[in-house]
Amino acid sequence: MNRRLCLAHLAGLGALALLPVARAQNLVMKLTTTTSDDLGVDWLNAYKVNLEAATQNKVKGQVYPASQLGTAQRTIEGVSMGTVEMALNASGMYEGLDARFGALAVPGLFDGIDHGMKVLADPEVKTRLASIASKKGVEVLTTLVHSQCSIVSRKPIRKLSDLAGQKIRVPGSSILIAQLRQLGANPVSMSLGEVLPAFQNGTLDGVYSGTPIPSALKYFDVAKSQTLLPSTYIAIVGLVSPTFLKSAGALEQPLRQAARKTDAEIGPRVHARVAEARAIWEKGGGEMIELPPADAKAYLDAVIPAAMKELSTDARKDYEALRAAAVRLRS
Repeated sequence: MNRRLCLAHLAGLGALALLPVARAQNLVMKLTTTTSDDLGVDWLNAYKVNLEAATQNKVKGQVYPASQLGTAQRTIEGVSMGTVEMALNASGMYEGLDARFGALAVPGLFDGIDHGMKVLADPEVKTRLASIASKKGVEVLTTLVHSQCSIVSRKPIRKLSDLAGQKIRVPGSSILIAQLRQLGANPVSMSLGEVLPAFQNGTLDGVYSGTPIPSALKYFDVAKSQTLLPSTYIAIVGLVSPTFLKSAGALEQPLRQAARKTDAEIGPRVHARVAEARAIWEKGGGEMIELPPADAKAYLDAVIPAAMKELSTDARKDYEALRAAAVRLRS
């Protein structure tokens, strides 16, 4: 009897020893963003499919759009602490984590969406971007051009002087704050999940974002005017927990390869998403406004120097590398 009990006890210990292995084969990767129904959500949904296929379902993806896991700041903290595996947001949201992200917020860097995607896909650029915030417990897994930037406002912005005194939301970027101040506006840093109530109650006069965001969040119920900002594009950055990737062991490389596959699949959808958003905006009664040529030039003449003054020494080096790649890849 004692021998049987001893054997049963040993068998139980053996089963317990196997539990960590079993858990390691069933990892969960929480994928979050502050936006909804846009390119960022498309990327996360596609990555979920690709990572599960690449790991034969040993890693399961869970997508949380629309700030379901909290504000951008909270999810960024989550990635650095290892409680969230990946967060995908506008680059400006990450400047508090590492000032080098500011290099992506300087207007005039990209000629258009296709040019921007070519620059961000360049191997030298990808290597440089991957080094940003590497000492902060996060890693850049993907960077994409989301869309042209715009300002949705109650009072139409048809010329630069119309910005004077308007309270405009910006996505947590000191670079964008400096630009809007240079134009006479009053910028307000605010996470996307907090914007709509503030816009509805009049705390904000306008919202700075990529053009698909106002359509997805139905800002046309609050304001009908959306002004495009010349040669100004939002880059979205996916930060991943390197601790999580390493914990995946042999699955780390499949997870990375799944991200590259997702980039190739989702990149071509940028134009479709922008076109869909414009159609939704106009169907909702909204107007798309382009600044007159003289004002467009005056805008760039004002905001580029303002942005450059805010760049840290390292961010300026990143910007120069991005600009050199942009010139090299210009067709």
